[in-house]
Amino acid sequence: MGSAMARRPDHELTAQVRPDGYLELLSRRTGKRHRCGPRGTTMWLALQRSGWQPELAADEIALQLGVDPDSIRCDIQAWLAHFREAGE
Repeated sequence: MGSAMARRPDHELTAQVRPDGYLELLSRRTGKRHRCGPRGTTMWLALQRSGWQPELAADEIALQLGVDPDSIRCDIQAWLAHFREAGE
């Protein structure tokens, strides 16, 4: 059984940081825009740095915030599921 995140979202999503500091993801396929708050931005950047491995990204964020990696892992999985369900 392969990883649930076999697809790298950055192939379909273009990311840019807006002047207000929020991350905006644009789906090249659908043209939809998704605006991420600070938490989503942190998750996106950690996923990029970890090679799109949710476990490694969760560990990085948990270390930064001083929280349990399991809670962050759940947040990351839910966040990624949102994009998969949206067809992006």
